Amino acid sequence: MAKYIGYVDVPHGTYDEWRNSTLNNGYDIDGSYGCQCWDFASLFWRNVGFPAGYPHITSSSAYTMWELRDQNISYGGTLFFDLVYSLAEVKRGDIIVYNQFSINPYGHVGFADEDYDTWHNNNPSSYEFPILSENNGGTPDPAGGAYVNVHGYDTRLFLGAFRFRDWNVEPTPTEEIVKSKFPWVLYANKIRNRY
Repeated sequence: MAKYIGYVDVPHGTYDEWRNSTLNNGYDIDGSYGCQCWDFASLFWRNVGFPAGYPHITSSSAYTMWELRDQNISYGGTLFFDLVYSLAEVKRGDIIVYNQFSINPYGHVGFADEDYDTWHNNNPSSYEFPILSENNGGTPDPAGGAYVNVHGYDTRLFLGAFRFRDWNVEPTPTEEIVKSKFPWVLYANKIRNRY
């Protein structure tokens, strides 16, 4: 468990690598209000190739990250993220943006810790979908917020999600070896009988 101020390099070749490298640590990118959910998202954007200050938000509100989604999916000619508009399509590792509500006027952002369809089939009456994020449970940061942990967040506040393209590469189709149905044994016998 450690706290980091500013940007640091974190392994992120897969969601599991990212998760294992960040879980229980704290990240305060901007030096404001301790470990907030935007800090954790910003750490990821920086690690995959964006400059400081991404993802764009307004009024320190995480939910505006989705309003500014077109500015947050690519940089320098590279498209890093695809957009997911339906909760039913959320896959493990997708970065979910949640709307504001009366108790939390800032919204929230975190990484889906399971595929939504699998989780929902196993928890049909729950709204608390597991995500990896900062500032919701976890070890409190004395400067504000809380360290990275996995916790439930209300699916009814779902706005949309960013899917990191490098984690969702389609598997390359492999050629199926086709077994010949030609009767080689009979053919060999026929050739032998000729001589």
